[in-house]
Amino acid sequence: MKVIRPVAVTAAMLISSTVAEPSGSDPAAWNAATAYAVGDLAHRVATHRVYRRLVAGTTATAPENDLTGTAPNWADYAPTNRWAMFDDETGSQSAGASPLTVVVDPGIVNGLALIEVVATSATVTMTDGAGGPTVYSRAVDLVLSVVSDWYAYFFEPFSQRATVVLLDLPPYAAGRITVSLAGGGTLKLGGLIVGTQYYVGEAMHGATAGIRDYSRKRTDENSGITTLQRGRYARIMRVPLRVLAGASNAVRSLLSDLRSTPCMWIGDDTGDIEALSVFGWMKEFFLNVEFRDFHAYSIEIEGMT
Repeated sequence: MKVIRPVAVTAAMLISSTVAEPSGSDPAAWNAATAYAVGDLAHRVATHRVYRRLVAGTTATAPENDLTGTAPNWADYAPTNRWAMFDDETGSQSAGASPLTVVVDPGIVNGLALIEVVATSATVTMTDGAGGPTVYSRAVDLVLSVVSDWYAYFFEPFSQRATVVLLDLPPYAAGRITVSLAGGGTLKLGGLIVGTQYYVGEAMHGATAGIRDYSRKRTDENSGITTLQRGRYARIMRVPLRVLAGASNAVRSLLSDLRSTPCMWIGDDTGDIEALSVFGWMKEFFLNVEFRDFHAYSIEIEGMT
């Protein structure tokens, strides 16, 4: 099992993006002279966030400075379209036309992941500096053409791979990474994660993966009719690990340090099994000191929504 601890991408690290700001579903920019109704939205390029109005009226204070206190006028609502790929949620996606291209200077990293991707292909390149030579290039086909029968082949749409994990990036201090998505229609990217990868331990047989559904079931008291309100879901992964006894203390320290930190967890060491690649937080882990030469760990990861 491996884990990528993400680097927080700042405005200084984001060199360019074909997703403009504002764009897509972004509301109009905040204006101190505008009289807002409750529920109105406004964006701020200064913070790359969208805010929701709580109290009707006008205020001279910018939304990001009016979120707390006894009577705040605004609430933090969501990232702007351009920055949705850099937040800690998987349900928020940056959307744009093909090719959707992003260039970042994250510093020294050796792992990258793309999550909640809607595209037909992804290309990742790295150069040594802004005008330096290409030191890494990888193209990934996101179309899954495996079908069960001829009917599905002719009439059903092809499914696609939504998660890409690359664990072979060279660690260059001045590495400039370009991610480009291609395809038809509106392309989407839920997360661009770059950071340092760590080896946790050897995944054993019996790993499980699934989802935790946050949809709601509602039953009308008068009619007795039940309806389902579709909601978000979180991916779940439970992995048994074997760790050499000499490395057990270091692994325990790493896992404890990563608590309450959204990371990219790769249960199969490669990222090839999509269900075992989860961007989320470590809910719990247990150590079982059963043998002299190695220790057994059990880890549960809950994905971000």
